[in-house]
Amino acid sequence: MNTATEERTPDTVVGQLVDELAGSLGVLLVALGTRAGLWKELAGAGPMTAAELADRTGVAEPLVREWCRAQAAGGYLTYQPEDGTFMLPDGVAGALLRGPGLAMVDACTDMFRSMGAGFDEFAAAFAAGRGFGWHRHDALFWHGSDALTRVALPPELIGAALDQLGSVTATLATGGSVLDVGAGYGTPTLAVAEHFPAARVLGIDYHEASVAHARATAADAGMADRVRFEVGTATDLPGADYTLVTFFDSLHDLGDPVGALVQARAALAPDGAVMLVEPLAADRVEDNLTPSGRMFYAVSTLICTPNAVSQTAGTGGPAPLGTQAGEALLRETAAAAGFTRVRRLPVEAPLNLVLELRP
Repeated sequence: MNTATEERTPDTVVGQLVDELAGSLGVLLVALGTRAGLWKELAGAGPMTAAELADRTGVAEPLVREWCRAQAAGGYLTYQPEDGTFMLPDGVAGALLRGPGLAMVDACTDMFRSMGAGFDEFAAAFAAGRGFGWHRHDALFWHGSDALTRVALPPELIGAALDQLGSVTATLATGGSVLDVGAGYGTPTLAVAEHFPAARVLGIDYHEASVAHARATAADAGMADRVRFEVGTATDLPGADYTLVTFFDSLHDLGDPVGALVQARAALAPDGAVMLVEPLAADRVEDNLTPSGRMFYAVSTLICTPNAVSQTAGTGGPAPLGTQAGEALLRETAAAAGFTRVRRLPVEAPLNLVLELRP
C-alpha cells in the first residue's frame, strides 16, 4: 500500500513536485540525447569530458556540458570530479540502447509534444465530462502511439501468444480468419498476418485516418492481398465464423467493453477464441500504487479513459474499464459477455497480460 501521503509537510510536498518536474524535463533530455547522437557516442566509449563528446557529435560544448550534468544528476551517467569526465555505465547502455528504453522514450516524447499542444482543448473536455476521442488527437500523437505499441508488443511476443492457442493455432497455420478489433495503425494486426501466412486477416477501427495508414502499411509490406483494414466499431463487427478475434490493448479504450466482447463471441467460429491483451495490473487499487501503476493510471486518465468516455457520455452505459483493470475485472467482463472459459496464457510479457476467452 502507498503510504506516501502519510506525515507530509509542505516542504516535503514541494520537494516531491521538484522531483516531478525534474523527471518530466528529464524525459525530454533523454530524447534529446537520442536525436543529437549523444547516447550513441557515449556507449562503450569509457570516460570522456563534455568537450570530447562535443567534438564527436558536433554539438556545442556548453550544451553538451549541461546535458551531461543533468544526466549525471538523474543517474544515467556517472561523473568523476577528479578529471571532469562522464561515463555511460554498461547497465544503463543495455537498457537504453540494446533494450527498449530509448525507443519507448522517443515514442512518448512525440505523444507528449502533441498532448501539450492540445492541452487546453483536452482540459476543457475533461472538465466538462465529455471525454476526448482518439480522432481529436493529431498525426504526431498517432505515430507516437504506434511507435510505443511496437515497443510494448513486439512481433515475438505476439507470436509466442498465438502459439499458445491450441486448436486455433493449428487452424490458422493452414488457413482460417482473424478479426483484430481496434487495430489502429495495424502493427499487431500485421504481426498476426506475418505469423500465419495462410490466414485471412481483417483489422477494424473507428478512426478513418488510422485505417488509411494501416492500409498503406499493408500494401508496402506486400500483404494487401490477404490483410484488409476497414472502418468499423467494436459493437457492430463485420462478418462471422472467425477463427480468432483479437483485442491488442484496445478493450479498455472502448465505451462498452461487455458489448464489444458479446459481439466478438457472436462472430466466432464454433471452435474459435478471443485473445485479449491488456496492460499488466494487480486486481486491487492499493497494489497498483507503484511507479508503473502510476504511469498507467496517468495514461488512463489522459488518453484511454477519455476516449472511452467520449463514446458513452450521456448514454447511461457501462463504466469504462480503465487501463489498470486487472485480471479479475477482465474475467468478470468476459463472463458478463457470455464466455465460460478464460485462461491466462503463459507468455513473457513485461507490460501486458494475455487472456484466451472461449464460449
